[in-house]
Amino acid sequence: MLKRFFKKKKFSLYLGSLAVAPRSDFRRHFDEWSAFGKEDLDSSLRAQLIEIFELPLASTISQPTDTDLALDVVVPEFQSGDILDVALGDMGFPLAWRPKVDVAARIYKLDTGKTIHTASVTAKLGWKQYFSRLFTWRAFIRLKPMFDSSDLNLLLQRACLELLSKLRKAV
Repeated sequence: MLKRFFKKKKFSLYLGSLAVAPRSDFRRHFDEWSAFGKEDLDSSLRAQLIEIFELPLASTISQPTDTDLALDVVVPEFQSGDILDVALGDMGFPLAWRPKVDVAARIYKLDTGKTIHTASVTAKLGWKQYFSRLFTWRAFIRLKPMFDSSDLNLLLQRACLELLSKLRKAV
């Protein structure tokens, strides 16, 4: 008898929107550079997001019910890693940054538009993997970026899995 009161509702989840914010910082010029041309990290992350979140579109629902939920996902910030040697006269120091992907999402009711829960996750490459990539031929020769779209896609997958587990606990 008590099971009826504590039973969770079964929700239908739909995809609201996916977005990757364009980069405007100075590091994007170093991250996307290669000897064979510029690598477009934005479109690669956008394609990976579409592949990860294969849900029916919320815009296709004509009569939403109270059990229909929509999910909006955005990548507000990302960076590929690199290292630069900054020299000021006789003094020099390294300037390094690791690959990082931030993912934010919100779940809202499709019929009312009311937000149920928001969450964000940041996935960074560990220092051990960063330094192991730093001392490779790829980093010394620099024909390609030290960290490319495949590395960022792996971080995006890891961040999305963690984000979905957070959202599942919340709903």
